[in-house]
Amino acid sequence: MSQQENQQEFNLRDYWQILVRRRWLIYTCLLVTTVAATVSSFIAVPVFRATSVVAIERSGVRILRNNLTSAEPSWLDYQNWYNTQYRIIGSDAVLGTAIETMDLTNRPDALGRDPGEERSSLSLGEIKAALVRAITRSTPAVPKDELLPYMNALRGGLSINPVRDSHLVEISFVDRDPNFAAEVANAIAEAYMRFTLGQKLQLAEQSRDWFIDRIADLKDEVADAEFELQDYARRNGIVVGETGEVTRKNLDEVRQKHTQAQVNLGQARAKLETVKTTSPEALDDVIENQLIRELTRDLANDESQYQKLLAQYGSDFPEAVKLRAGLKEKRQQLEQQIAAIARQTIDSAQAAFEKARREEAQLASLLAQSKRRVDTLDRAMVEYSTRDSELNRRKQTLDDLITRLNDMELSATLGDTAHNVSIIDEAKPPRIIHKPKKKLNIMLGFLLGLFIGIGAAVVMEYVDNTIKSPEDVRAVLGSPVLGMVPSIGSLEKERSRAERRAAESPLGEIDPALLTARMPLSPIAESYRELRTAVLLATAGHPPRDLTVTSCQPSEGKTTTAVNLAIALAQLGRNILVVDTDLRRPRCHDVLSVPHDQGVSTYLTGMSELSALVLPTEIDRLSVVPAGPIPPNPAELLDSQRFLELVAELRGREEYDHVIFDSPPVLSVVDPLLIGRQTEGTVLVLRSAFTSREAGRLGKEKLEKGRVSVLGIVLNAVKTEHVPYQYRYYRYGYAREGREKTRTRRRAAASAGREG
Repeated sequence: MSQQENQQEFNLRDYWQILVRRRWLIYTCLLVTTVAATVSSFIAVPVFRATSVVAIERSGVRILRNNLTSAEPSWLDYQNWYNTQYRIIGSDAVLGTAIETMDLTNRPDALGRDPGEERSSLSLGEIKAALVRAITRSTPAVPKDELLPYMNALRGGLSINPVRDSHLVEISFVDRDPNFAAEVANAIAEAYMRFTLGQKLQLAEQSRDWFIDRIADLKDEVADAEFELQDYARRNGIVVGETGEVTRKNLDEVRQKHTQAQVNLGQARAKLETVKTTSPEALDDVIENQLIRELTRDLANDESQYQKLLAQYGSDFPEAVKLRAGLKEKRQQLEQQIAAIARQTIDSAQAAFEKARREEAQLASLLAQSKRRVDTLDRAMVEYSTRDSELNRRKQTLDDLITRLNDMELSATLGDTAHNVSIIDEAKPPRIIHKPKKKLNIMLGFLLGLFIGIGAAVVMEYVDNTIKSPEDVRAVLGSPVLGMVPSIGSLEKERSRAERRAAESPLGEIDPALLTARMPLSPIAESYRELRTAVLLATAGHPPRDLTVTSCQPSEGKTTTAVNLAIALAQLGRNILVVDTDLRRPRCHDVLSVPHDQGVSTYLTGMSELSALVLPTEIDRLSVVPAGPIPPNPAELLDSQRFLELVAELRGREEYDHVIFDSPPVLSVVDPLLIGRQTEGTVLVLRSAFTSREAGRLGKEKLEKGRVSVLGIVLNAVKTEHVPYQYRYYRYGYAREGREKTRTRRRAAASAGREG
């Protein structure tokens, strides 16, 4: 598996652990949104949606043919034209016609409320209308009549939806009464069809009046133009025949010949320039000449033979001398022949050019004469043709107008059969509730809660800057994790009810510092045994004989870790000594139940000897040196020669295999630096979900700057959800311990009963 795939898997696992840790937040969001969606869906008033389907063809009203005018929109205006039709469907004119058709003014209760009353809930149409008004910052025109409240009521439940990839449009209306919803949808569709038909008929009527007036004017204009054309022909002696056509045909022939002559002249000029500018050897006539080819071939053969003789016998050989003379003569002959052929080629090209120039000049003169003859004839015909064309155009326009007028009158007689709007499906009273969609709303509420919960969980996780898992320790501190100690609360939560009954006593009733001794099969005891193994392997060559246990801040469990580590080491059969060097807030004497009237402070001040300070505990092979009375100057005592002697003396005693120093938090005081310098290593305790990343980083940096050897990190009070697959064996062992103790008690009780 590649590094990128490993990184992706790691990131996905991290996000999954975030969701597991914050699962109660996600459950809460899911519950709130799902319940809200469910309640709102069941208390909402059901509404029904009726839909009628209308076909709107793109072709509009066409009054004139032959593309004189057309109401059909162009392809570029296709979308705009249809959007205009959708706005017309919801316009005041169409809605007013629908209201009059349904006679709503005399049926105020048909809407289920007073038309002037505001709607109790926003529909989709109202929301869309409100958004449009808010964006455009405009208000709809308010007609000053009694239909305005009814129009607003219909517009609030109306929706117009075009059917994709078709000319169909769905006109829908939403209302509490399914019958009324169907009635309104059909009435609006009918009103829209009547509106478009009315517009078409109105345009046709206006066009008919215009046609009649225009036809009368054109008839008078055509009559006057015919009289003027005949008078002009008589005055100018114009007779239309074939003479003009023959003259124009001759002119076209002369023009074609002149054009060809110009082409020939250009070709001759180009050939002449090419011949003059090309070297004689490169001319086509020279290259293709048979004599030149033979001379060139003979010259090449002689040259080849001369080179052979020259290579074999030298330049003074008689045959070579004779052949060299012959080569010179043949070269001169070849050059003379090339020059002669080149002169002939140039002379021929010059003669052809002169001939083409004379022909072009003659045809140009003839063309000018022909043009003058045609111009003389055409001057008399220009005005006549212009007037004749204008007369024909007016006649054609008059014929077209008369034809269209006849078509319009016939269409009016037969009725309009080419209407571009038709009702495909009439709306029927719906049986299915349109809103609310309970299942959909509940599902959307569930999904919304899921998204909100996941988002809130991720945000809270990244806002939380505490160290919670070994991955956080490695990412922030870059130090090895010696061990992880699960929190008591998370283990109590994970135990089943049977396991809790089987356990002799809850974990919460036992001092955490003595869990390794009191409950050796518990998950916490097992984690300290893992820590013991990691500490023994932390230094090269030999296990650390003495080490310091500290933390970044108070309440992170450094004393608990130090004592449990000492107990775990003692369980290996080694003699362990715990030295409480926390001279500010000592706890080891309370945990191990020893007096503390004398201790480290009295030794450092010279008031007692070390042998009198070592006290045995109730745990086998574990001894302790308490802190003693709290001095006013702990740092000065720990930075003295007397403390160096204490460490040296303890290190020299062979009866103790390991010495563990419990020190104050490193960010609070300088004491851990003074203690850690004198020991072989220091263990830094961090409390999961308590120690901030900044505090952990500063604590480690302070130890390293103080030249303290940090063996590694102990992550204390880890919640099992931070490492979900870490403690399966621990939970099994924990439950097994409770079951074994229960069976032991039952066997003892049964034995006592038999003896009695």
